[in-house]
Amino acid sequence: MEYNPERRELKLSKKNNELDTFVLDFVGLLKDYVVVSGYVSILTGRSRATEDIDLLIPSLNFEEFEEYWKKFEKAGFECLNTSKEKEAFDMLKDHAIRFARKGKPIPNMEFKVITNDVQKYSLNHKIKVILGHKEMFISPFEMQIAYKLFLGSEKDLEDAKHIYVLFKENLNNDELLNLLNKLNVTDKFQLIQ
Repeated sequence: MEYNPERRELKLSKKNNELDTFVLDFVGLLKDYVVVSGYVSILTGRSRATEDIDLLIPSLNFEEFEEYWKKFEKAGFECLNTSKEKEAFDMLKDHAIRFARKGKPIPNMEFKVITNDVQKYSLNHKIKVILGHKEMFISPFEMQIAYKLFLGSEKDLEDAKHIYVLFKENLNNDELLNLLNKLNVTDKFQLIQ
């Protein structure tokens, strides 16, 4: 694993597992996105299971969504919430929708439109991950740590600790402190040090 914080690039020299392949196949169909939350910890070596991958996309109109829908169907993905694209698009206004390979509900991609500054930050500061000849984009490690502390479950704290221990030499500490303050979790940071 080789992380270059200046270039915002992480190179992984690992064999892609089934989950990695699922994620790479799905995000390869998208123009702009960022993968966030638990999968980032798994991708960087934390051994834990997950059923879903959290994905954020910028807001889009129905025509853009319809274009994605057709790409997803052609690539063998289906929406788990509904088989009607207009209904799925309308659902996106209020919450995430899920996509999976046809006939296989797990793992699935939680597809969500960005609605707040924390999510915008993740997209605007994303890190490029290179896996073999493919790539994906993940949220910045500083945000991963702060947001996982904000969520606060035992699993989230372990995810935050994994990322912190793995990348602490390469983190932007001023930015991390800023995000910890913004999410009001500075006191929880001591739990993972």
